[in-house]
Amino acid sequence: MTMANALPPLDMRPIHALLGELAARGMRLHSLLVHRHGKTLLDLWGWPHEPGLKHKIHSATKSFTGTAVGFAEAEGLLRLDDPVADFFGGRLPAEPSENFSRMRVRDLLTMQTGHGRGLSGATTRLRRTGWVGEFLEEPVVGRPGRDFLYSSTTSHVLSAIVQEVSGQPVDEYLRPRLFDPLGITDFTWERDPEGVASGGNGLSMRPNDLLSFGVLHLQDGAWEGRRVLPPGWVQKASALHVRRAISGEWNGRELVPPAADAVADSGYGYQFWTTEDRIYSASGIFGQECMVFPDQGGVVVVTGAMGDGTYHDLPDMLRTAFRAAFDPAGHDLATHVVRAQAADAVRRQVADARTPERPDPSRHREGFAATYDFDTNVQGLRSLAVDVRTDTVRVLLEDERGGHVVEHGVGHWTKQETDASTWRLHHAYQDTAAPILATAEWSTGAVDVLHLTWHFLETPFIDRLTLTLEADGVIVERQVNVNAGPTGLPAVRGRLRRTAAADNADPADEDVAGP
Repeated sequence: MTMANALPPLDMRPIHALLGELAARGMRLHSLLVHRHGKTLLDLWGWPHEPGLKHKIHSATKSFTGTAVGFAEAEGLLRLDDPVADFFGGRLPAEPSENFSRMRVRDLLTMQTGHGRGLSGATTRLRRTGWVGEFLEEPVVGRPGRDFLYSSTTSHVLSAIVQEVSGQPVDEYLRPRLFDPLGITDFTWERDPEGVASGGNGLSMRPNDLLSFGVLHLQDGAWEGRRVLPPGWVQKASALHVRRAISGEWNGRELVPPAADAVADSGYGYQFWTTEDRIYSASGIFGQECMVFPDQGGVVVVTGAMGDGTYHDLPDMLRTAFRAAFDPAGHDLATHVVRAQAADAVRRQVADARTPERPDPSRHREGFAATYDFDTNVQGLRSLAVDVRTDTVRVLLEDERGGHVVEHGVGHWTKQETDASTWRLHHAYQDTAAPILATAEWSTGAVDVLHLTWHFLETPFIDRLTLTLEADGVIVERQVNVNAGPTGLPAVRGRLRRTAAADNADPADEDVAGP
């Protein structure tokens, strides 16, 4: 953590209180960066999410997609009042609905498309065809430009439009215009089956690079003396185009309009959430935020793992804490002492966040090995093999996507990349080479239980598998820390695969051969 007394004041009291509240509510922080007047004043990262690692920023991706639209407008490739239908003529009915025909690019930017429900990446990512089709198939029940309804597929259509007019996916289009000028080189951006960069989510980058994006906006689109963003774009993107913006209610499949009396704590600009006092943010599910405080000269970045019922509260928590932190009151000696004490407390919180979790190596069952077979089940498991060695546990899972090996440390964490199937519990995300830390711990009782933990280093997710080892089979339970839907899958039971040697073994030795 960096806190310099000569810099403009940053009152650590509200930050100390914020960190305490986040911890008390189980809102796990992966990073917290605070920038003000050209300096990074606070740099917190939580184990095991080290600063050099990328992090999936989920719906904060939308603000980058909106920025691509700003570039395309400035280059004369499109106008914000262009009809959306003009970009998809070959994919529309001969006579599109009147409401769809009225939809403009700016209606996509402000999430005022006239649809009756919001579409989420949690369902869109399961489609085997392009995601634009889902948007075009959805009835436009209201007049565009009137009512706000948050939808990730709306942002994806913006990405498709930029690709249509520029000839490049958004990630490639933005590279020379945005990423290279900011020195952002380590990022990935997922694409749909048609090769369109995921406009509503799917961008991963280092938290410090997300901070650079926020600082660029704080500086009105300039970076190191050079104009990067088109003139006037920051003002347009952060303006309060929608005064009352609520994301809606998630029912497991879609976002439905909120109740008429639902309270809105912010409005909406062009793919940014914004407020009456000009604070605006790129926001993603599970606690991803890049929040700009123009009047206070500050930017706050958060990445984290915050579950349903908590992450919705994070933006207002940040606004409240940093309004106070950026405008400290009191300059008397007593206040100075209290602020110094708070600064020391924050230093301790920063140090504690970096402290690794220590797995318990006791009760280790070296030499155990078994393979189990499964009937068709909700977890997709077909077989599971466990091989316990001196200080590792090797697990091979086979499912509808093939075989996946995960090596688990015993008393330590083993770092590796995995393609293990996660889409059922990871908001429908499925990576092919996700970096993880894995460990195995045992508990003993009437039966032995093997606990497997996977920390996904570049996402919010922590998977926990519990294997209850019975004499003739295994019960597998699987849970995740956060998800937009269920955080657990129903337990499934596999039967012990008997080998010829085991079938011919002396019954007196059976306790050695089996679990």
